[in-house]
Amino acid sequence: MKKMYTLPQEDILCRDGQTRAFLRPYTKNWNNPESDSLHLEYSYNGRNWYSLNGNNGIWFPDYGSKQLSEPSIYSLKNGSYLITARDAKDSSHMYFAETKDFLSFTGAGYTGIDWDFKNEKEISLYPDLENRLEIPVSLLETLFPVYGKPEPVLLTKTESLSLKAEPGKIPSLPEKISVEYSNGGTEELPVEWEAIPEGLLQTPGRYTVEGKLHQTLFEKPLIYHRADPYIYKHTDGKYYFTASYTDMEHNLDGKYQYLYIILRRADTLEGLADGSDSYEEKVIYERKPINNGTMSPHIWAPEIHNIHGNWYVYYTTTISDESSWRIRPHCLECKDSDPLTGKWEEKGPLVSTVAGDIAFTDFSLDHTYFNHRGKDYILWAQKTNNISDIFIAQLSNPWTLCTPAVRLTHPEYNWELHGFPVDEGPGVIKHDGRIFITFSASGTDAMYCVGLLYADEDADLLSSSSWTKLPYPVFQSSKETGQYGLGHNSFTKSDDDSQDLIIYHGRQEERYLVEEDYQPLYDAGRNASVGKIYWDKNGMPDFSVPAMGIVCSEDRLKVKAEIIVE
Repeated sequence: MKKMYTLPQEDILCRDGQTRAFLRPYTKNWNNPESDSLHLEYSYNGRNWYSLNGNNGIWFPDYGSKQLSEPSIYSLKNGSYLITARDAKDSSHMYFAETKDFLSFTGAGYTGIDWDFKNEKEISLYPDLENRLEIPVSLLETLFPVYGKPEPVLLTKTESLSLKAEPGKIPSLPEKISVEYSNGGTEELPVEWEAIPEGLLQTPGRYTVEGKLHQTLFEKPLIYHRADPYIYKHTDGKYYFTASYTDMEHNLDGKYQYLYIILRRADTLEGLADGSDSYEEKVIYERKPINNGTMSPHIWAPEIHNIHGNWYVYYTTTISDESSWRIRPHCLECKDSDPLTGKWEEKGPLVSTVAGDIAFTDFSLDHTYFNHRGKDYILWAQKTNNISDIFIAQLSNPWTLCTPAVRLTHPEYNWELHGFPVDEGPGVIKHDGRIFITFSASGTDAMYCVGLLYADEDADLLSSSSWTKLPYPVFQSSKETGQYGLGHNSFTKSDDDSQDLIIYHGRQEERYLVEEDYQPLYDAGRNASVGKIYWDKNGMPDFSVPAMGIVCSEDRLKVKAEIIVE
């Protein structure tokens, strides 16, 4: 067994032996019941805060104006917690409720603002001047399986190296060493060692060589003004990128947005980046504005796949010349070996051979492909009664479904219902005997987030009962790093194939649907970014916090190797 060195613990996470944490209630104050419901955030140090439930409400009063203001939480001597808040629309009234677990609420009521609850209720602990209430860490841990745990993944242990060498001979130091993370996951990270001076190891003794771990961290977007990004790494190691094209020069003018499918290729992942001068790209498909040049044809979410030796691009566009909104999944095919120079043929909208099936009978988009055990599958989002669900079916060829559409997920949690009831943008990754499907939820503002489904690799993937859906978002906005509205992701591998990466779009400004002048669909501010997946000790994907590294200080990346000369 390898000997590991434990790093000093950071207080932004729960430290060993820590028994108390902070909980703080808040509202968003958008003047509606959704935003002015009870929201919760937690902290281990009282400074760094994490929003539960994807920054969505967890308790919604059904009386008065149904809008809270200035919520507070008190500990009661009976082990429960009292929640109080003013009515945001009626300053003469207040709300109250009790809870033992912040999952269910009892004794809720509505009364005059002069209610002397501090004398009537047996309060054991009051919130402090910053409205923070100390709670047991054990209580907080019961909330994570329901509301999520949106914490960063940090480096906690590094391998301790001790090598033996003969006098005058320089030993070979490992290119990678073992590390452990705060989520219990382990892997090997590259390390760059300092050069060993000549003559250092001439005499017997113990010597120390320092090195620095390399972390995978993209603090800025890889490609700007591209939404719904898709990166495919081909068998020859080359990377292909495509995404929904937005025109920053005509920002917010809808008729100039989503007119092209542009394919970009590079030898490395970073070679795809804007300004790298290391990529080549080509427009492989375009449409003019429709309805006499007044509307966008909505070419959305293109993806490139190599299916059984041929190239295919999936994309969404309207099937109408008068309306942008009659969108359906489409397919392009290229039988040449080089998709940038080859000929692309339109295969038209996707179809189903199943008579009377629901597939593509209404607003449909965001189709993606995966193969499992010799069978080709397709996932897509489709509206039913103006609610966007995600479906799966099997393919007989890349543009034809041969089995009935099966619904896998339907918006049901608050984080899927903000603005619009939406589940969309499925992405697939396989790991450790399971198949994972990420999907994006809610309207496309700063509340847009990522959910997760998973199934056993031996399960019937066309049975909805094979899939488990987590009740909380797994990737969400972060004020600390300035990344908002994360979603519509794909997956790829690092240059050396050792790391799984999430490719997602996000915004670097915090804006919401409630802003009267905000048009998120035609805003070119969505940018393609890269993050690393940190598989936890249970084999589940952990997407950490966007654009945040594994250490709070670069010094924590330093490692040492002991060389024993004898």
